Amino acid sequence: MSSTKKTLYHVIILLLSASMLGGMGLYVYKNSSSFDRIQNIDISVILLLIGMHACNYFLLGLTQTYPLQRHNINLKFKEWYGLCTLADLLNYILPASGGSAARLLFINKKYDLSKRELVSMGLAMSMPGFILLGVVGAVYCHFLLSKHAVIFTALETMFIILTVVSLAFLFASNFIMKIFKMDRKYSPNKYLTDKKLMTVSTLSWLGMMLLHPLKVYLSFKAIGIEIKAFDSFEISLILLASSFFQVLPGNIGVKEMVTAYIAQQYGIQFETALLASLVDRAILMLFLFPMGAYSYWSLVMDASLPKINWPKMGASSRIPLMKRLVKVR
Repeated sequence: MSSTKKTLYHVIILLLSASMLGGMGLYVYKNSSSFDRIQNIDISVILLLIGMHACNYFLLGLTQTYPLQRHNINLKFKEWYGLCTLADLLNYILPASGGSAARLLFINKKYDLSKRELVSMGLAMSMPGFILLGVVGAVYCHFLLSKHAVIFTALETMFIILTVVSLAFLFASNFIMKIFKMDRKYSPNKYLTDKKLMTVSTLSWLGMMLLHPLKVYLSFKAIGIEIKAFDSFEISLILLASSFFQVLPGNIGVKEMVTAYIAQQYGIQFETALLASLVDRAILMLFLFPMGAYSYWSLVMDASLPKINWPKMGASSRIPLMKRLVKVR
């Protein structure tokens, strides 16, 4: 992609993001009376949601750090959990999942592991998650779904396609590599055939899938709305499916609108569902921004700043920081 096209792409993404956020802000302003529920949010529910987001990143981080051990890269908890939260924070700022790319470049630069190897690794560790979501979603939509609108038929079709494609990749990755004339050195098959890795990945993705409907339920409970367990599960399935179509950074605005639209199918007012989704987003940011900022400072900035040996320079801990800096210069 040429520099002109890249610039145009970023400008379009920026305008779309600004339009979506501006439109949501205008809607909230014009319907402010419908958002009075936010004044009565239960603090205990907020803390529970923060805890669930923390657990979600822990499970996601496991899928990212375990395969690195095959290359004798043993990250400390501070590193792999920090990289996980930082990457997601940057995904809200940079287009095209730029945070995930930044994480890949960090590991590539620090540990000298090939970018193609990292991509192959990430794809392999995602396969159990895709298969779980596809199978559970397809079975649920076909046999247990309480709604039968056109959107749910399309959802079932998407889950079936996801399952077929994921299983094909799982059992025929080498054949696919051969068709596209890709270097077999970077085949994900070595990760896909590692039982320990696949067990860790499957259990982690299963945990994240179970957490998602709980987060949906608690988001509505935070504003005083009780929804059925099956309804929260169905809404979470749709939200997980919509995450595959990320146009804007972090799907900001898109997730909220999808939640509000789908919730109407369950008898929940559009404004109420939109508020619940905004609450969930706000609580996520409440956790993600401080964690991501700390991780950026401790993993990226701290590593790039020059190390100063204060005892060697005769600096005392009583000397103010500004004076020390002047002395260094």
